Amino acid sequence: MREIKQLLKEIIPPADYQHRNGFSNEHIILSLSEVEKVEVERNLIERLKKNDDILIGETLAIMKSENSLQALKKKLESTKRASTRIIWASYINEIKGGDEEMKNIALNEFGNVTEKYTLLSTFHYLSRLNDPRIKEKIRSYINHKDYLIAYNARTSIGIDTKDLIEREREKNKSKWWQFWKQ
Repeated sequence: MREIKQLLKEIIPPADYQHRNGFSNEHIILSLSEVEKVEVERNLIERLKKNDDILIGETLAIMKSENSLQALKKKLESTKRASTRIIWASYINEIKGGDEEMKNIALNEFGNVTEKYTLLSTFHYLSRLNDPRIKEKIRSYINHKDYLIAYNARTSIGIDTKDLIEREREKNKSKWWQFWKQ
């Protein structure tokens, strides 16, 4: 058995760009022995009670940790930020294999996400809820005038982006050195 403290450091690295950009711990979680799973789950639930790190929630969702539902629900209830509520709801939904209450919370909060870059990542959490009503709301963004919004909306629900990319290239066909004319 691997040492749990070291394992936890590998599973939940420091919350900075250097350690988290492109990071996934799924391969580590899937390689845990049953004894390690129990210890890691217990430690992550304890950490979650004191910490708002969404990677902890994501990890518990990967583990399908039903023991973490109470702690995740507390996180959901304690946060006021719409995008964060959507994230916690998506983890709870994933662990339960579908939950109408979580889908409704996410659907209601979706309208409160207005900041562009927050919206981009929120699309992907929303799509994980696998709800036709939410998918339809995301679909309303697939032709958005902002390329990044349209692109992320499409990728989150599995719509090909080829025509969108082509349209963007056509729009920006001017000579690159004349960017100030746009």
